[in-house]
Amino acid sequence: MVKKMKLLFFGAGVLGSLYAARLHEAGHDVTLLARGSRYRDLKERGVVLEAFDSGETTRTFVPVVDTMPTEEPFDACIILVRGDQLDEALEVLKQNPHIDCYVSMVNAVTGTRALVDALGRDRVVLGHANAGGEREGHLVRYMISQEITLGELHGERTERLEALADAFRSADLPVVFSRDMDSWKRHHVALAVPFANALYMTGGCNYRLSHHREALRLCLDGIREGFRALRTMDFPVEPPKLRWVFALPNAILIPLFARILRLPVADIGMARHARNARDEMAELGAELDALIATTGATTPALDALRPYADPSLPLAVEEDGDSL
Repeated sequence: MVKKMKLLFFGAGVLGSLYAARLHEAGHDVTLLARGSRYRDLKERGVVLEAFDSGETTRTFVPVVDTMPTEEPFDACIILVRGDQLDEALEVLKQNPHIDCYVSMVNAVTGTRALVDALGRDRVVLGHANAGGEREGHLVRYMISQEITLGELHGERTERLEALADAFRSADLPVVFSRDMDSWKRHHVALAVPFANALYMTGGCNYRLSHHREALRLCLDGIREGFRALRTMDFPVEPPKLRWVFALPNAILIPLFARILRLPVADIGMARHARNARDEMAELGAELDALIATTGATTPALDALRPYADPSLPLAVEEDGDSL
């Protein structure tokens, strides 16, 4: 039997809205923290979700607050803000000493020091979301594309980790575990930054990127450069399957990647986030650059892609680019 959990979701964007609604419907005691117009929308209309693949729309009225409940106990707080918003969020989150654990699903390449310093090592769990999408007014359009990944800082499977996984699974949200979530998060950023810059290089369109061989090459080579730098810092590739994926030669991987980019999941799950979170991607790119610089590694592909983080830079192509 699944244990009913009392959960606070900090952040009411696509993921916070999706997870809060799903877990509330599954019978858990859920509170969603939102601010400004988003708070007013949620109070008046509830969480309105539209599945990208089927078009099915649901409305769920989740309890919502606009200030941090500093004296209320929770089994867990799920942090779902952008990476460039984390420092500000931690100042608010640390005000509640009655939360058993904080699950950070925030993109990060610099490790867990800020989380640990603000919240305490014993209260920090790392996670990564399994969905993507965008918010259009009060409507959240989403697609679930993979499993949620969860892990303790020490890598062991604990009772609280199992309880969190059971809660998500009870809401039809699959979960897997990682023994090294810190490395997992770093490799995710090392993958996301060159992808985002290659996307910006071709106008923010995954379909246009899929036809631009040079941008695809730079993207894949940039990912390998980041992975090599992390390896020299003793961060193993996580998840391990990425090790063999990027060991494939570009002659195989470029056409494969191009086909993936033409699928709907690449649009809703990858490109739209990169377009809507450009400030976050720029900050993550700067943090990745700083981390790689400590290794002394040369990164010609990342160097070539970096200028396209600037939205004022002219695009590499004006039409569909090179044909594969």
